[in-house]
Formats: sequence, structure tokens, C-alpha cells
Amino acid sequence: MFVCRRCGRVEARALAVCPTCGTWAAFRPLEEPKALSRPARFFLGPILGGLLGEVPGGTVLLLGGEPGVGKSTLALSVAGALAAQGPVVYVCGEEDPAVVQARAARLGVPQKGITFLPEVILARILQAAKGAAAVVVDSLPCLTTRASLLPGSAQAQNEATLGFVRFTRKTGCLSLLVTQVAKRGLAGPKFVEHAVDVVLVLTKDANGTRALRVTKNRLGPLPPPLPLRMTGQGLAPSEAPSPAPRAKTR
Repeated sequence: MFVCRRCGRVEARALAVCPTCGTWAAFRPLEEPKALSRPARFFLGPILGGLLGEVPGGTVLLLGGEPGVGKSTLALSVAGALAAQGPVVYVCGEEDPAVVQARAARLGVPQKGITFLPEVILARILQAAKGAAAVVVDSLPCLTTRASLLPGSAQAQNEATLGFVRFTRKTGCLSLLVTQVAKRGLAGPKFVEHAVDVVLVLTKDANGTRALRVTKNRLGPLPPPLPLRMTGQGLAPSEAPSPAPRAKTR
């Protein structure tokens, strides 16, 4: 496979001129990702780790939620935990890397070992992630596989997801993809949910109480929802309210 060095278009052979951006002699061989020394299992931090335990390499997770519910905050926390186990590429598709880094500093997330990558084209992301132990993508609807394909379209999300699944399986790394929710569930094509190993949904009720639910888990049984609260250092598990005492009967 060959990739255009300018726009990221992927072709089976090296074309003289890129059909997308018109650059001459732009195609370079797309190197296959190599299996590097990565942890056999990953700890995802106190929240995801509390739900799933340690997760084996080669796992792809999908995290969804409404805007403002705390998906990016949780993704940063997971990236910080993963960085203690190996290099992490954090794909900044929605925000400038400086904004993301400032948020990480405010939340107290360790940034050593994290590369904040401002990129939306899949081939470039996978090239940058060749030496990483984990990849965190915020967010999947921002990505595309070539400059001529509209980001967020069903085709773009399907192709990007499939690319991450193949890359993750081959290298033994871990991938966390962040997405949105719609009225009837996660936004985007159903193929995305079918292709990944674990689907997590972060919700918030009218009182501001949050909960993280696992709706799909190829790694084991579905755990019960985890109640969460937002603090100055990000999301944290909250204790379930004690049951009200029963009224005495005569």
C-alpha cells in the first residue's frame, strides 16, 4: 500500500499524480506496523480499570457520551494511566493540542510519555502510532481516511474504525476511540460498535450525577454501572447512596 505524503490518500500502487491533491510523485510506501515491546495487559486507571480490570493488548474500546458529559476528561485520565505503561499517542481531532495539554495540566494528568497529535487522516495517525503502546482518539467523527472523504460520514467512520482494529490487533497496542451519542444510542454507523471489543457510554442525569455503563464487552460479563461525580481533578467514582431505612410496622 502507498500513501500520499501531502493529503494521506492510500492507494494499492504508487500513482504519478495524487488524484486528491494533485501532487506529483507524492506516494510513499505505507509501512506495516511492527509488533514492538508492549505490555501484555493494560491498566486503564481507577475508573475504567474499576469496571474492566486489566485489559489485554489488542483491545479496541469505544467511549460515547453527550457533549459536555466528560468524555474528553475521562479520555485524558485514561491516557495518563496508560502513559505510565508505555508511550501514548493522543489524537486531538476536535481541539488544539495546546488546549488539551492545558486541560491535562489543570486536571493533574501526567503528560510525560503522551504525544498530542493534531491529525485527522488515518494513515498519518497510524504512522505516528507505530511506536506507541496505546492510542487515544478524541474523537472518531473527526477522522477520515483521505482528504476527499468527508469526516464524520458513515464511510469515514467505518474505514477509520476498521483501520484501528487492524492496527491494534497486529501490534498488540490498545486503542480508545471517543465518539458522540444520538437520541437512539451512539452516533454513527452500527458497524463501529460491532467492530470494537468494548463499548462504554457515559451519561449524566438532570441532577448532574454521571454514570459509566458497559453496553458491550467481549472480554467478559457486563459489569454494573459505575456512578461518577465531577471534581476539580476530573471524574471520580462516587459512593452509591445508602438505602433509606424501612418504616417500622406495628
